[in-house]
Amino acid sequence: MKNTFDKKAIETLPFFFIIGRSRSGTTLIRTLFDTHPMVNISLECPFILNLHKQFGHINNWDKKTLMDFYNSLQKQSFVDYYNFSEMNFNHSQLEKDILACEGNCSFQTLIKLIYYHFVSDFEKSEVQILGDKNPSYSLQIEKLFSLFPDAKYIYITRDYRDNILSVQKAGFGKKPQSVEQIAIKWRTAAKHINKLMKQHPKIFLHVKYEDFVTKPSENFKQMCIFLGIEYDASVFDFYKKKEQVTFYREDIMNKYQKSLFNPIDASKVEGWKKTMPEKDVRAADLIIGKYAELSGYDRKYKNQNIVKLFLAWYPFIIRKPLRKFFRKNFLQHLPNKIRLLIKKQVHLIFFSTFV
Repeated sequence: MKNTFDKKAIETLPFFFIIGRSRSGTTLIRTLFDTHPMVNISLECPFILNLHKQFGHINNWDKKTLMDFYNSLQKQSFVDYYNFSEMNFNHSQLEKDILACEGNCSFQTLIKLIYYHFVSDFEKSEVQILGDKNPSYSLQIEKLFSLFPDAKYIYITRDYRDNILSVQKAGFGKKPQSVEQIAIKWRTAAKHINKLMKQHPKIFLHVKYEDFVTKPSENFKQMCIFLGIEYDASVFDFYKKKEQVTFYREDIMNKYQKSLFNPIDASKVEGWKKTMPEKDVRAADLIIGKYAELSGYDRKYKNQNIVKLFLAWYPFIIRKPLRKFFRKNFLQHLPNKIRLLIKKQVHLIFFSTFV
């Protein structure tokens, strides 16, 4: 990576985003692009929208504001896994180049400058495009698009039923996520991204995880054409370079990305058909609705009468408020023995996910 700072060159570098829900193959796609000698794509850390809240309105920068920007950047984190300050960036050169942006400079240029200084474990030639991969942006796509309307977006989807099983197995967050919670996030992302794709078809490319792992070379070539970069087949040897990779912490790799540095295979496609409980399939199908077919997936349960829809959405949206109301206004005023008996019966009748 060059250490000479050319602000104009940074401004004109194209930018792309890999978007999609967690556990959809976005990390695999990011790794392939990271292996590409003409692409610089950072590890996951959703600092763009975080920094925009504080600095997005600024177009004319003084030294103090630029230093505030840099210090705020250093405090950014990816959940509680790592801080930006721990990531593989040329931090000293990045600080110098940020401070060199005094005067007229856009927020977007500063963001590009950050990505330009990411230090990959893979060899680079002349970087022709910068990239980002943060699944959390799939739920904030309108905000991201308003900041980068000229960027390109590679939208990765995975069958929502396999996605649900994978998210639950990974164990993200402090509490396990229900089928309903994961399905609603998948649906929300699909709804907003599909809307933007329809409005701006030339800057969005939809790739299904199932298609990609079945024909990786063909699909990656399509992505390279879409981004305007040369196709490089050597990226598929990424798993042979596992020993030279330093930026993935071992504990994170073992917990979330244990199979990342293995050859690409399609063995997990449609795994839900063998392992997903029928009631969970039904709930997921009913919640996802038409966005299954719009994303290229077939639902098993399409008959959406009002009772089934209520039962599908009820556990996530209605159950908790109803429980709270019941406890506050009725249950807590009864003797303990009666309260326990009623709670047991009410739970069986009203508070169980349908079978």
